[in-house]
Amino acid sequence: MTTTRTARLTFGVAALLAAGALTMAGSAASPRFLNDDPIQVQPDTRDAAGMKAEEVSLFVDLTYNLITGAGPARGRAGNLNSVEEVPDSSWYTNRAGARPLTANEIAIGPDTTSGPAAGSWTITSSKSDGVTPGFTVTDTTGRRWFLKFDPPGYRGMATGTEVAVTKLMWALGYNVAENHIAYLKRDQLAIGATATFTPKSGRKRAMRLEDLDALLAKVDREADGTYRVVASKALEGKPIGRIRFFGTRADDPNDIVPHEDRRELRGYGVFAAWLNHVDAKAINSLDTLVTENGRSFVRHHLLDFGSALGSGALGPAAYVAGAENMLEPKSIGTRMLAFGFARPDWSRQAFYEAPSIGRLPLSNHDFDPSGWKPTVPNRAFLQARDDDRFWAARKLIALRTEHLHAAVAAGQFGDPASEAFLVKALAERRDAIARAYLTAVNPIADPALSLDGTLTFQNVAVENDLARAPLEYRARWFVFDNATGDTTLIGETASRSTVLDAPADFPCRAGVYLKVQLRSEGAANPAWEKPVDAFFRMVGGEWRLIGFERMPHA
Repeated sequence: MTTTRTARLTFGVAALLAAGALTMAGSAASPRFLNDDPIQVQPDTRDAAGMKAEEVSLFVDLTYNLITGAGPARGRAGNLNSVEEVPDSSWYTNRAGARPLTANEIAIGPDTTSGPAAGSWTITSSKSDGVTPGFTVTDTTGRRWFLKFDPPGYRGMATGTEVAVTKLMWALGYNVAENHIAYLKRDQLAIGATATFTPKSGRKRAMRLEDLDALLAKVDREADGTYRVVASKALEGKPIGRIRFFGTRADDPNDIVPHEDRRELRGYGVFAAWLNHVDAKAINSLDTLVTENGRSFVRHHLLDFGSALGSGALGPAAYVAGAENMLEPKSIGTRMLAFGFARPDWSRQAFYEAPSIGRLPLSNHDFDPSGWKPTVPNRAFLQARDDDRFWAARKLIALRTEHLHAAVAAGQFGDPASEAFLVKALAERRDAIARAYLTAVNPIADPALSLDGTLTFQNVAVENDLARAPLEYRARWFVFDNATGDTTLIGETASRSTVLDAPADFPCRAGVYLKVQLRSEGAANPAWEKPVDAFFRMVGGEWRLIGFERMPHA
């Protein structure tokens, strides 16, 4: 990123904080669009080697999110490029919707190995809290892995869910851990010299064989005596903390956009609703300090998807999962006033239940994503606007049923009927999200202008059979002054299709900038009549899309 762009990004964030303005907006003192717009990659240009590990207090994080709720509206996302897309960065990589993905790619996801090497695994640390334990081990190649088990009686539920959701989150663009389903024997585990264990007394001590046996007694066991685990490969870099879903981290020189204003974190709320990932909070993430080419930067990861889909990690998802936050004063008050006779909607819902996948609503066709709630309110989710949700829904609709099959198959649940139900539920929830969010705003996208003045574009809602086509599309054409932002009307054209002609005398020469306002006439949704703005520049003998705006800044 050039010095000019760094300065513009910083200016944009300051403007967003002060007045809700777009990060990439220009001004009268500088051109709105630079020669390299739209940028596709947003690198971390400042060295972050001085950062120290800083753990997020779970109590403080939960309290802040519960108390602040949505907070004041902050306007448009602050990390967009000039065509309203999220550039690739240490936070996010464009995959689904940006390029064709195969089912095999999703089955592989982030994997770079086939899992832990065969042979003895040495325990270096253990987790004994909760019902199911976990271990950190090194395999015979020296690689470090984190092992988690299924709770007794629920073979495949937590481990399979972890793997399947990881594949889908990778496809959607996030940094995730490499996870594998693996099997181990008791005599395959060796206790390392530095391994510790904390018994109920609370005093940490060296781990013993009887501690290992006591922990394994708490988990599900295969008929042949082996144990099924999900093995997560240790992430590259030094762990330095968690992702907060609000504010910025003061000691990270590259962290300049408030996290609640990052579109990929706002959009994460749509994906969490799709996956029923009710545990989407700071503790289930990890920032690592990575050094490449002599410079250190933070890579941001989402982790621990064991409480998603129908799994509650320690058992099936609760009936209320996704329907209410941890604390719902209004709901609690209503039930108290009704002496317990007021039944919430979720209590009347039918559920599909199986030991292999847990518990999910039986029918997901009428899933309402706007009513879905994580266990704890998430500031970034609550800050999402219609354009953020539109962005997320476009990513989601790019995942076809064969992609869902591949991710679920990777979970190796061992229950064909339940796997088929999971695929169906994911497809139904995906389609419900698309119906809700791809129709809520003007769904015109991907405009392109040919040299002869033919403008083509997509109506995302119509192309996905989510709404009927409007009676007509209308375009207003302007010459755009990139230095001042002034516009001069050239003319207006209209068409009943997604192909329009430019006015007969529109300028077509090097250096010219055009602004085209596109809207629908006679659409079922009044929001479609609000225009989107597309900006083109003549470069190298062709028109290049350099800007796009779906909703106003504020």
